[in-house]
Amino acid sequence: MDWENLRFFLAVARSGSLAAAGRQMGVIHTTVMRRVSALEKGLGSELFERHPHGYVLTLAGEELLETLQPFEEELIAVERRLAGLDQQLVGTVRIASLGPLSPWICDALVRLRAANPEMTAEVLISPAAVSIARREADIAVRVTDSPPEYLVGRRVAELAHGVYAACAHPATQTQSEDFTVFPWLTYTDSRRDLPQARWITEHIPPERIVLRTNHTQTLVSATRAGLGLSVLARYVGDRDPGLRCLATLRGFGLHLWLLTHQDLRRNRRVKTLMDCLAEELLKHRSLIEGR
Repeated sequence: MDWENLRFFLAVARSGSLAAAGRQMGVIHTTVMRRVSALEKGLGSELFERHPHGYVLTLAGEELLETLQPFEEELIAVERRLAGLDQQLVGTVRIASLGPLSPWICDALVRLRAANPEMTAEVLISPAAVSIARREADIAVRVTDSPPEYLVGRRVAELAHGVYAACAHPATQTQSEDFTVFPWLTYTDSRRDLPQARWITEHIPPERIVLRTNHTQTLVSATRAGLGLSVLARYVGDRDPGLRCLATLRGFGLHLWLLTHQDLRRNRRVKTLMDCLAEELLKHRSLIEGR
């Protein structure tokens, strides 16, 4: 039985759809469908009922899921430890990152490919956390105040944030630092634990909030359009020519980290790419820290 097919089965079983499983596995939905179909053919049983709203486990699928779960973590750990012994600069490394960092990631990959033409990369941009422990990625560029203990790497910079408005917004013409009189934009309740969302909750009256979103780029676009003020990371806001920083905010305790699993830290491809990414990200440390 092909373990890779089982991994695709688990992704669909947990997400309920081919598209969501594909995003998790870093492939298109047709690849997921092909893998699941191959597993079903090999087992001689249908594992899912196909519905317009998604995939639902059959009795056979539920039995397989229940059987696999106790062994999955152990199998992934063995796979991860073996990958950590690989010293070849040939093959693919998967990076989980943030959308605004993509230009810097791509600059690093240009240098990586020039020095190591047999290495390739997959860059995963997802609002949900991508798990290194489950081998969904090999490297994560992550904003956090405290990485999990099983991850190792380096802290690149401390994030500074700022209050932003569109360049033509009336807030840019005032000398007052009382921004509570203006409309504000923030995150939805699903992201209320973000420090910038908590800052707005603590400082801005709820009646001044005119937009909530779970998507940072939507927040940037709405701010640029003049809908209201927002709190953004300086490395995001300062790179947008349509925005102006009205005040810098520090002390949120967030840092930009470059991380991998402790089992993968000696993998030569992972180490080479992490060094390349660190070199590129450190070029922008002043911007990240708002200095």
